[in-house]
Amino acid sequence: MNMRKLTRRTLLVAVAGAATSSLLAACGGGQQPTPTTAPATPTAATGAATPTTAPAVTPTAAPTATPTPAPTVVQARKLKMRVALATEEAGNFIAVEKGFFKEVGLDVELVTTQGTPGEVIPLVAVGQLDLFSGAIQAALVNARTQGVEVTIVAGEGALRRGNVFHAYAVTKQLYDQGVRSVADLRGRTLAMPSDAGIDLLELKKVLESGGLSLDDVKMQLIRLPDMPTALQNGAVEAAELVEPYATIATKQLGAAVPIVAGDQIVDIVGDNFPISVIVVGPPMLKDRALLEAFLVGYLKGARYYLQALKDPAARAEVVQILKNRTPLKDDKLYEQMTWPGVSEDGTFDLTKLDEAQQLWKQRGKIQQTVPVDQLADFSFVQNAAKQL
Repeated sequence: MNMRKLTRRTLLVAVAGAATSSLLAACGGGQQPTPTTAPATPTAATGAATPTTAPAVTPTAAPTATPTPAPTVVQARKLKMRVALATEEAGNFIAVEKGFFKEVGLDVELVTTQGTPGEVIPLVAVGQLDLFSGAIQAALVNARTQGVEVTIVAGEGALRRGNVFHAYAVTKQLYDQGVRSVADLRGRTLAMPSDAGIDLLELKKVLESGGLSLDDVKMQLIRLPDMPTALQNGAVEAAELVEPYATIATKQLGAAVPIVAGDQIVDIVGDNFPISVIVVGPPMLKDRALLEAFLVGYLKGARYYLQALKDPAARAEVVQILKNRTPLKDDKLYEQMTWPGVSEDGTFDLTKLDEAQQLWKQRGKIQQTVPVDQLADFSFVQNAAKQL
């Protein structure tokens, strides 16, 4: 992949306006994106089939077929999208490499940053990025309350039955000493990647299943890649692990043992529990044809990913795409780990956003809640789905 580093100066120039200074204070600054290789120039989509002529003998009205909506195709357009290089973003990687975006007239450039969604939002606000994918965070609500129209337009990664890529684990030493249940976590140090994301709601529900609250554990924020080592050296006693780090910690290092994992989590939090989403800024939100064209390409990629969960040939192809596009290069990990669930139609239960906001407000992560119809608009992805 060709990599191009944007400088800190570029970001400072982009966000210097007064309109975004308050947002940066609320959401935090971030590193500039480094683009990955984008696909070639878009190709035109094929036209519709020509209808056949009805027989001339004994004239009768020809039956009228119900037309399938033609896929939205736009004039050749380049879009810049930030990705977190997570496996659950596979739909975007597949759509680039298999040409699904090109089919609808789009040249999508995927860029990477090490920042959180809160640090990426200002880049969308000033137009340096057209859209981004990432975990659902309180920063989205804070941006909205600051008047920045960032909107969730599609669900992406999700905890789905059979494809739950999170696990709650304790160190092997504690497990051997008899720490085997959620109730046993009282007073323990538990690693989390964030205390302002929707996985805080997930943790709350998991703890409640064992009669505990968030205040009954000592939460410690640790980067996901660092969690296996933190468990191995005893820096933390338990962790919310996300694939592939769950497999690294429990199977490759033998540093931890799951106490809640797989469909047990779905039984607690509900099926299709949203984790990551696709978010756009005002320019794309105002261009329905452009946004729907993007989502047609994305949904094709997401559905190919879901096909790969069952089809060995497609799976091998997707593994190669993920190896091309993410830091995960280990074939053995792909064989061992639980592949993430992905929303097939790009939607999820919006009441989860209400629940998350209430929790974030209680924990001081947001000052006020925002109606969910201002945070998310699934009409674009629903129209895109009708075109497939």
